[in-house]
Amino acid sequence: MSTFVLGLGGIAVMLILLFLRQPVWLALGVIGLVGNWALNSLMSAKFIAGTTMFDVASNYNLSVVPLFILMGEIATGSRMSAELFNAARVILSGVRGGLGLATLAASGAFGAICGSSVATAASMTRIAMPEMKRAGYKEGYAAASVAAGGSLGILIPPSIILVIYGSITETSVARLFAASMLPGLVLLLLYVAVALIVAHRGSSVPNEAAAPFRDRVLALRGPWQFMVLFILTIGGIYAGIFSPTEAASVGAFGAALLGFLRGSLSMTGLFDAIRASVLVSCALFMIIIGATLFANFVVQTRLPDTLLMLAQSADLAAWQVMAIIVVIYIVLGCFLEGIGMVLITVPVFLPIVIGFGFDPVWFGVLVALLVELGLITPPVGMNLFIIRAQMPEVRMQELYRSILPFLIAPVILIAILFLVPSLALWLPSILY
Repeated sequence: MSTFVLGLGGIAVMLILLFLRQPVWLALGVIGLVGNWALNSLMSAKFIAGTTMFDVASNYNLSVVPLFILMGEIATGSRMSAELFNAARVILSGVRGGLGLATLAASGAFGAICGSSVATAASMTRIAMPEMKRAGYKEGYAAASVAAGGSLGILIPPSIILVIYGSITETSVARLFAASMLPGLVLLLLYVAVALIVAHRGSSVPNEAAAPFRDRVLALRGPWQFMVLFILTIGGIYAGIFSPTEAASVGAFGAALLGFLRGSLSMTGLFDAIRASVLVSCALFMIIIGATLFANFVVQTRLPDTLLMLAQSADLAAWQVMAIIVVIYIVLGCFLEGIGMVLITVPVFLPIVIGFGFDPVWFGVLVALLVELGLITPPVGMNLFIIRAQMPEVRMQELYRSILPFLIAPVILIAILFLVPSLALWLPSILY
């Protein structure tokens, strides 16, 4: 059996294990371990497994992951997401569908200090959904607004997905954060446009009374602590004051300090945030270890190089190759969760992408956007299930139907990234 066939067989078995609902880390790790054994020897496979665990656990660049998770957990426990939503609700009052727009705005802002779409969706479900239901919003529109807004946490920096992408591709995380800022803001505006169109074309939302102008101005003072954290972390990275890891440390400490000073965080809340961060980080690191073993196996089979040569020999244009890759990501996003999808596909696709002349930073933003699309794409969009788990009265059929218009926004942004690559590459070229 050739190494190319062995590589394809390994990927096929791995996908079968994932579709059978086996844990992502187990599917990746088993295929990586068995594949290395088949290519070399049992002793070599055991050696690779041991060194991989040590290398991943001691990787300084990955230390940013638990720190950003901790900052997000503390911010959630300190009710920063609630204050962001309340401020946006007052400012946007009087606009038809204002609570939906407030949910999107608050989700985008909270994603800028959280870095996790799942955490953003979970937090905004608890905060925004009850408010919209009390105001008379239909459940489908309300849930779709939360699901779409929650997905912004992947693209707007800091983004855990981009940190992991940077680690496995040896791309600067700071450049990835800079590259994703403008596309993230554009996507937020596109979601807002979709929400406005849906609100004005149907009966999903009621008319709302506008708050006095004075109240709107005063509402701007509400999320001041968010601005402080954003300037400390993302502003510090862009200004070259902090590395991403240092910024995450400062952000986690700043979130805790602000929570204690405002009286919205207790020692019990801090310990709960630390405990949740440890559990989430351990799960992520297990996936990264398994993915590293899998990537080592894929590289040894020379599968990416062979696929690149096949694409070049088929005389496909660069845009045709990228279109195929985008379609594959969209299909996988309907069934797989985001981090696992990145760790599975990037080692295979990145050499092909670079071989056809695309920038790896630009591709990182595209991957994050495709993962974001997968979070809200039926039937297995993670954000949809997060909402359903907390609001079991929301019917999945209604949620699937209501999320469809919001899928247009990331598809439009994908087209914009292909037509105007500088949307992602302009800011990194200025800052770095």
